[in-house]
Amino acid sequence: MIITDNETVNAAEDLIRRHKEQRPEKPRSIQAISARYYQAIGQYQELMRADVDNREQRVMLYSEIKTLGWCMGRDEAKIVKEINKPVK
Repeated sequence: MIITDNETVNAAEDLIRRHKEQRPEKPRSIQAISARYYQAIGQYQELMRADVDNREQRVMLYSEIKTLGWCMGRDEAKIVKEINKPVK
């Protein structure tokens, strides 16, 4: 969808500007992303072995793992393969 209304575009740019200015925290380092990625994979595999219904938690972790993997530049097929790799 292309927005051509100047008022809407200006409001969106203002929202982005305020969001950037009011965020003093730094982005995660690649080490922090990688650590969380592998930690989340471990948690996901634990949930898969659990006897209780935890679909919502699994879906949230799965999406987080895929997002972190993309941030690290991994291919989607490799991410899925790592998620489903059996635990040693």
